[in-house]
Amino acid sequence: MFNKIQLHLISCVVSIIFCLSSCGINFNLSAKENITPASVAYLKTSQPTLTPSPPPTSTFISTPTKTPTPTPLPRDYLVKEGDTLSKIASTYQIPIASIILNNFFDDPNLIFPGQYLQIPLENETPSRIIKEGKQIVVILSQQTAYAFEEGLLQKEFIVSTGLPNTPTVLGNYVIQTKYDSTRMIGPGYDLPNVPWTMYFYQGYSFHGTYWHSNFGQPMSHGCINMKTEEAKWLYDWAPIGTKVLILP
Repeated sequence: MFNKIQLHLISCVVSIIFCLSSCGINFNLSAKENITPASVAYLKTSQPTLTPSPPPTSTFISTPTKTPTPTPLPRDYLVKEGDTLSKIASTYQIPIASIILNNFFDDPNLIFPGQYLQIPLENETPSRIIKEGKQIVVILSQQTAYAFEEGLLQKEFIVSTGLPNTPTVLGNYVIQTKYDSTRMIGPGYDLPNVPWTMYFYQGYSFHGTYWHSNFGQPMSHGCINMKTEEAKWLYDWAPIGTKVLILP
């Protein structure tokens, strides 16, 4: 067998011979020293097969597109013809209650063109909410009650407030007395064992309700009707003296 140097030399010679042969020049391989037909055949079979490499593929690198910064909406909003609180709240992507709690309305359903509304900033405590202690807020037009503590919303409830002929009073009050269960008597009703009752002004109270489940609609003689389990939560959360704000 040939050593590595001999193989390399023979390979070079054979390559030259093949190249010249392809140009029409004949060589007698057997006449050359140390080259035999067997060695030529061996070299042919020992030559490595070269596989052509595929051409390099170019990689497209996209340039990121800059997203334009949206223009912030004005905090002081001028009401236009056709505006409603629902439409304005949708524009600012905030709850209607946030606008009501940040403005003073005689009736939030009767906004008018030319009126200015102050829109609360994100995570800002609305101007009608106290920043210290606990406060219960009821918005009659939304049939919703809210529990705030240190200016932060803790929980909200869908409720039923007073009917048009027996409306719930508006204004600022405090929780005066609390009863786990009490009897309520008035014109056209006599309700025993009304649960989790908290009076805030004369005969007006928050309490649980077992005689209807039509929450979200005015149903009462002026009290704030709540689901019994939610009235229990509010009863346990709010001590006597808790501030109450009733808004239209």
